[in-house]
Amino acid sequence: MIKTWRVRLELARDDDGPVSDEGVDALTRLLAEDDLKPVLSRGEMSAVIVQVTLDARDDRLARSAAEHVLNDHASTVWSTLGLPPFSITFVDATEDGG
Repeated sequence: MIKTWRVRLELARDDDGPVSDEGVDALTRLLAEDDLKPVLSRGEMSAVIVQVTLDARDDRLARSAAEHVLNDHASTVWSTLGLPPFSITFVDATEDGG
């Protein structure tokens, strides 16, 4: 059965530098275009916490889909802005109850 999941991931530059507001805005726009209801916030240090909402059969598939789409869109933003490599870290996935 397909369920709706909220997946939170941490996105950080490998050089520990901050992600600019321009980068956060561009990433938010791209994720919104995919109707993922993105919520981005500043995390610890210079990381950005990215929450997306998507449909999947289970939390493992939701995590995989979220990581894949975030990697694709972050690669686009990073390339456009000329940023150094980045890392994505899984935080959690919870079933969206409403």
